[in-house]
Amino acid sequence: MKRIRVIILVLVALLIINVKADDYCDKEELARLKELAKKVEFDYEYKLVNNRVIFSITAVNLTSELKAVIIENYYTENYKEFVNDGKGKGTLDNFNQGEKVIVTLKGFVSNWCSGKTVLTKTVKLPYYNYYYDEEKCRGNEDFKYCKQLIDSNITKEAFDNQFELYLKSKEVKTEVEEKIDNNKLIYIIIGSISGVVAIGAVIMIIVNNKRKNEL
Repeated sequence: MKRIRVIILVLVALLIINVKADDYCDKEELARLKELAKKVEFDYEYKLVNNRVIFSITAVNLTSELKAVIIENYYTENYKEFVNDGKGKGTLDNFNQGEKVIVTLKGFVSNWCSGKTVLTKTVKLPYYNYYYDEEKCRGNEDFKYCKQLIDSNITKEAFDNQFELYLKSKEVKTEVEEKIDNNKLIYIIIGSISGVVAIGAVIMIIVNNKRKNEL
């Protein structure tokens, strides 16, 4: 029974300490750390290993006053860290395509804000498109699935179906543009004729007025 009471007292004490730590994390200091955290950005690269796509993520603009980590287990505090290389960069490997990676930025300072979560950011990794270099993509690079990296995974059947829809919409767009160009040409011709007629009318009026004056 005494052992249970001791455990309860320890847990309460730890809770009180954590509350005080949050209380003593100065708002101005926390705001300063948040501004530093906002500047941290993430780039990614990929490589094909045995036809498997593996991504690496690089954190840039890291500072010695922050830790950028991916928490794998909150309760055991198990995490992967983007270790600062001294130049403000840190890289982690072995991510899957389409994965949403949540990065937690924590204070790493000599005050009560140390270890406190400052900001979280999500890195959304794209999918590798195995069909981007198909023959049909040549000359149709503006088709959204003719790119190496895309927002969603796609099958060959879906790729072909979407390409057919793209060609149809492209044909319609071309027809509309041709009609617009033809209409513009008609307006130009009509405008030119109207201009010639107007100039001719003005010349006639001037000539007639001159003849009347001579009489």
